[in-house]
Order: sequence, then C-alpha cells, then structure tokens
Amino acid sequence: MQQYLKLLLPGIILALAMVASPFASAQSSGNFTANITTTQCTINTTPGLPNSGGLQGGSPNHTILDSYIKTSSGSGTTLLIRPSLVTGLFNNTQITGAMESSANSAAVKVFVTLDGNPVAPATSASPGIIYDQRFQQLSSNVFDSITGCSANNNCNIDLIDSTLAAHSFDFVAPNLSQGMHHVQVQWDFVCTDNTGTTVACSTAYTTNTAGACAGPGSITVTQTKAFNQSSGVTVGP
Repeated sequence: MQQYLKLLLPGIILALAMVASPFASAQSSGNFTANITTTQCTINTTPGLPNSGGLQGGSPNHTILDSYIKTSSGSGTTLLIRPSLVTGLFNNTQITGAMESSANSAAVKVFVTLDGNPVAPATSASPGIIYDQRFQQLSSNVFDSITGCSANNNCNIDLIDSTLAAHSFDFVAPNLSQGMHHVQVQWDFVCTDNTGTTVACSTAYTTNTAGACAGPGSITVTQTKAFNQSSGVTVGP
C-alpha cells in the first residue's frame, strides 16, 4: 500500500530549534520560540593516536523537546514534526592471528511521541526511526600464511571508520482533537559488539569499539490542515 500525505502548509507554525538542551516545556497556539546551542560533533582527524578517528563534542542521548502544543478546532488538524540532526558514527575493528574476524555497529535513533504514543511512521513495535547506522566487519586469514605472525601473534590489521552527516525526517500526527497535546522528541545511541550483542557505545574510541554522537540539530513543528478533511492523512505499510 502506498502512503499519501496531503498537507496544506499555510497554517500555524511553531518552530522549536533545540540542540543539546535538556528539555523545553511551553504552551503555545502558534507562537515561535527558539533555543539554539552551538555544540557540535567533530572527528579527531589526528593520525597515529590511540583514539584517532574518535568523536568529540556533541550531546549525549537525551530528550531534546518536551512541550505542550495547543491545536485549533476543526477536522483534519495535523502536526508535522521535523527533527533535523547532525549524527556521527565511529567503528574500530582490529584483527590479529588469534582473532581473525571483528565486527561492530553504531546507530543513532530518533523517537517522537504525541501524548505518549509514537508518531507515524514510527509504531509501537518500532518506536524509533534510524537516522544513521553502520555495521563494520573486518576478516582475514592472511596471518596463517605468515610464520612470524602465527608463532608470535604480534601482527594485526586495524580498520577505523568515522563519519558525520546531517539528516532530517518528517513525523506526521494526523486528525488531532482541539486542545493541548504533549510532544516529546529524543535521540538514543545503539551499539553492538563482535557477537551482535547490544552494548554501551564507546566514549574512549579504542580498539574494537563503536560509538556515536549527535549535534547540532533543530526541531520544527507545523500545525496544518489536510487538503481532504474527510479522508485526512493516510498512513499505511
């Protein structure tokens, strides 16, 4: 089934720009408010260090918007919620004669809820939308062919990959009733180790670890009306 989003953009606009702020709470029926910080993710691009390629700055996983928004009367009232975020990913996989394969992954997920429920396209079964994710694996049996490596286990290959990118995604909350609605937006970091087990993301950025960071970013919330108020906004698989 295709998904059709019919939105009439001229409407009441509430823009909330939030970066690395613990939370913001406000009541609004269409005013503009902003809270901006300059905290940014960066990559340690100095080679030859134990943490070369590591991520610096940014903000930890936390709630970046916690606000009550007043919606107008009438059918077809819809909130268009757009979190925009710079994300950083780090993967370090090292193999040796004793460990011929290494893998890990890192991801940044964004969660948007309205009155405690996930906002489409998120669902209760999958409440978080992946903004950025990378799986990295390094494998080789070359050490078996090198006598010195096989005997002394003193050879290794290390692969480090770090990236920064900006992402934006629209969450749609259709057919809202008039009154106050509780909007929350947060991000989370998810990492796995060589066994595929979920582990805490690294902040040391050393051998065989994965990490993530986020920031800066912004949140915009637009109150609008659907073109066809009888059918509203259709969300399907």
